[in-house]
Amino acid sequence: MANTKYILEQIKIEGELKQLLAKTNGENTTVTYNGTEMTLTAALAAIYASLTNLPTGEGVDSKISSAIDALIGGAPETYDTLKEIADYIAVHKDASDALSAAIGNKVDKVEGKGLSAEDFTTALKTKLENMAGVTEEEKAAWNAKADKSVATAEADGLMSKEDKAKLDGLNGVRYGAEAPADMKNGELFVRVVSAEA
Repeated sequence: MANTKYILEQIKIEGELKQLLAKTNGENTTVTYNGTEMTLTAALAAIYASLTNLPTGEGVDSKISSAIDALIGGAPETYDTLKEIADYIAVHKDASDALSAAIGNKVDKVEGKGLSAEDFTTALKTKLENMAGVTEEEKAAWNAKADKSVATAEADGLMSKEDKAKLDGLNGVRYGAEAPADMKNGELFVRVVSAEA
């Protein structure tokens, strides 16, 4: 049997240094690639596959073009470069300055506050804070003013007795398969029957 020889080599693929440990006994050559022992032919095939999956120059150009198109976002050709935009701003400096001034004069949002001092003055805020709250006694007195009894034809309640009488006097229309037992005087009942085909 021939002597086994070991050869350690390295290869860099996609920025990562990978090690190849090869051994041969004169009949077969095996290598350890990515932690797996395999034949040299299989390892070379894996390395070749990794290399062929790298982007081509054409593929890189295509990705760059797509990124630029996304950045431009359909801007008209007149303003699709930073230079053209800078030139436009330089020519329209007055409008740019006015916009900058308007942004500079905006009221800053203060966390926890919905209105700024310009919209709600300190005097109004103080007046609001000094307003007395409604006490439980005041609530009870207010609630006692309303009559909670149910109105009848003889006595006022949640509505006047006159309104109750009007409501009771309204004639309604009911419908169904059988006449209700509690029909009022003047109420109309319509019997609904199914028609045979």
